[in-house]
Order: sequence, then structure tokens, then C-alpha cells
Amino acid sequence: MGGDPAGTHLERLTSQQRDDGSWGHQLTAPGRIVPTIFAARSVQEAGLDDAPCLARALDFLARVAIVDGGGSIHGTRDSVVPCYTGMLARLLVRAGRGDAALPLLRWVVRHQPVAYGGVTYHQPTGPLWGEYLRTRYGGCMAATTCLLGLVPAVSALVTARRAGIAVDSEAHVDAMHDLLVDRRVMLNRSGAVMALAGRTRADPEGTRWVVPAFPLDYTIDLLELVQLAVDVDVPAEAMAEAVELIGSWRLPDGGWPMLGTRRVAPVYRTEPVDRRRRSATITRRVEALGLTWT
Repeated sequence: MGGDPAGTHLERLTSQQRDDGSWGHQLTAPGRIVPTIFAARSVQEAGLDDAPCLARALDFLARVAIVDGGGSIHGTRDSVVPCYTGMLARLLVRAGRGDAALPLLRWVVRHQPVAYGGVTYHQPTGPLWGEYLRTRYGGCMAATTCLLGLVPAVSALVTARRAGIAVDSEAHVDAMHDLLVDRRVMLNRSGAVMALAGRTRADPEGTRWVVPAFPLDYTIDLLELVQLAVDVDVPAEAMAEAVELIGSWRLPDGGWPMLGTRRVAPVYRTEPVDRRRRSATITRRVEALGLTWT
């Protein structure tokens, strides 16, 4: 394995995994939930589904990160948030662990509203999970629900439906379809790209999230958003701006580069950010969209 760069990276990540299946320097198991989700996600999304470290990580997360059905970032009820609930559910479903994912999926169905820009697309029957979700963690369930939570949450429902898991996802899928059509996938009310990343001096508009990135954290990129749009049957016309932007990144050899990354560690990472170099990971994600590129 040592002569294989990808294998060496996986070996290094595995060597950093704790005996309980988690990653992280925190002393308590709940303190290691977030780094373990990101590490597991990087392994799974790199296509290493059979890696033993992934199975151990999912065992840990199923034991520690699910609180009253929600995905918790600190092991407590008041640290359950939609983005991590969706990410964790999707990890488990993709790994064939539907039974472990089912409480998380039911949490989304019961508690996750779909509202954006003053429009409520779906209001679930369950009560607000906690008042803290209106204000903390960026206001996951404020008047406008956070797309960073909606995308993985609804994506998990779509993934579960394809896996044959019985969960009442239709209302959320239809609502997300309508929201993405209204927003032309990625635009705000003024027609500019939505600000889904914190505004900085280098990125005053908060739009750096769009560039294709790996590994990902709780901030989506445009490929993840367009994949959901494809999955909920958003028509091609409503995806035109997003598809055009992705097409603009295409390299002469027909592949796509990695243009961004997230500051998360430890993770499985084998390719650099390089706008002139084909990334196998990003190219695979673009090809998975099933769209035609001219």
C-alpha cells in the first residue's frame, strides 16, 4: 500500500483514528462528533466505501451523535442541527445502514421546514425542535431556513427513497423542487449568486462557496446543490445559470479541476487545489450529475 499515494493517505488517516472509531483531539466522545463526520464523509465521497475506518466511524456516530432522533454536534439535544442531521443520515444510508439512519430521516420529516425569501414551501406537522434553532448556529430555522441545512437534509431523504427506505419524503422533495425553481438553483431575489459563506475582505459577497471543493464540511458547493436540483427534477431551464457556471470551469481535456477546499482535519485528501489540473474527484462528481456539456 505504501507505493500507492491514495493508499498512503488512507493509511495515514486510519492511523489517526481512535479505538472507538472517532477522530479528533477532544477528550470526550461527543467532542469528537464533528471531526468524525467530516473524516468519514471524505472517505465515503472519495469512493472508499469498503475502508474499515469508515465502518468504525459510522459505528461511533450511530452510538454517540444521534440524540432523540436528531444529529447532534455535541451529544446533547440542544446541539441537534439540520445540516449535521442530514449529513449523518446520508452517510448512513449510503453505507447501507438504513435502520440506523431512520430516526434521523424521521426527524427531518417531522421538524424541518422549507422556507426561503419570505415564502414557506412546506411546514411540517411536528413542533419547532427548539427555540435555539431560530437564532443559534446561524438561525437554522429562522424565518428563512438555512440552505446549508436544507440541502443535506433533503438530499438524505432523496438518497433514502432511492435506497427503498420507507420515509414520507414527498412533501419535502416537492417543496425543495419549488424553492430551487424559484431561485434558479443559486440566485437571490436580486438575481445575484446567494451568499452562503461568511463575507470576508477577500470575498465581500460571500459567494466563494460555489467553487467545486473536496473535502466538504457543512458548507455546500455548487455541485452538491445542483446534484440535489437534478435529484428533485428541477427543469434544465431553471438550472441554466448554475450549469453554465459549472461548464465554465471545464478543462480542455474534458475534466474539471478542484477550485476550493475546506479547512477540516483530519480528512482523506489526495488532490490539491489547482485550476489547471484535472481532479478525479471533482470530475466524477460533475459526471454524476448526468448533464450534457458542450
